[in-house]
Amino acid sequence: MAKIKVRVPGSSANMGPGFDSLGLALTIYNYIEVEETEQGLSIVISDAETKEFLPTDEKNLVYKSMKYLFEKAGHTPKGLKLTLTSEVPVTRGLGSSSACIIGGLVAANELSGRKFSPREIMTMATKIEGHSDNVCAAFLGGFTVSVFDKDEVFYYSHKINGDLKCLVLIPDYAVTTQKARNTLPGYYPKRDVAFNISHAALLVASMVSGNYDNLLCAIDDRVHEPYRKIFIDGYQKLYNKLRTYGSLGTFISGSGPTLASIIEADDAESFLEDIKEYTDKAFPTWSVKLLDIDNEGAKIIE
Repeated sequence: MAKIKVRVPGSSANMGPGFDSLGLALTIYNYIEVEETEQGLSIVISDAETKEFLPTDEKNLVYKSMKYLFEKAGHTPKGLKLTLTSEVPVTRGLGSSSACIIGGLVAANELSGRKFSPREIMTMATKIEGHSDNVCAAFLGGFTVSVFDKDEVFYYSHKINGDLKCLVLIPDYAVTTQKARNTLPGYYPKRDVAFNISHAALLVASMVSGNYDNLLCAIDDRVHEPYRKIFIDGYQKLYNKLRTYGSLGTFISGSGPTLASIIEADDAESFLEDIKEYTDKAFPTWSVKLLDIDNEGAKIIE
């Protein structure tokens, strides 16, 4: 019976003004091992912390994503055994659902004979997830720009050459995507729309050119962060502290509550030491991770 293992990176999306469009793949991973069996469905979740969040029946998002592709491919396995290992924390704004969706689709596409192109897989993933920023980063790696228009995804992935790292500050509480979306207004003043268009354009130019001098300005946002920061304890204190230590730009990762901070690789270790000293006292239950940018995206490793 066929057996496959897929590695998918977590991601930080909604980067500043890039609501539902800009993403960054990070070196924190979900591993999805799939084996075709003679009958039934077995789902094993290997890490204890994730078990309380993820179902082990047909409601499981990895399985649902696989079934979605199998039906399109006309492939019907007799049975499946899924073994899931999750480094990406659930409901923290680091793309855990997108990692599950992409992992399921990539595995299913491989098992059904690679019938679908990368763009078709991206489109399926976006339809399941509802937005393209996280799934694009998880699938392609690097810094990603994507647009979902008329049932098709248009995207670009820029590989980061190692001069940037991302520090993530992960609270010990969750904020659901639905809750975070519900807090956003239905309409925005023209000045806020213009502000975000100009800042998103500058952010893309800065990331692609490697000229990071403008990032601190470019990463500012008026569409989602002003409304979502109320869910993050001590947001302003942390934001100010990260800026004081030399962050190139700090933003709410995904729908939160994780904060992500872009830093220069050469300063990463001293930056981490400074912020850890602060958070150990001010936010002792938070987790702080220094991550590289993942340039590979979803990868079949076995």
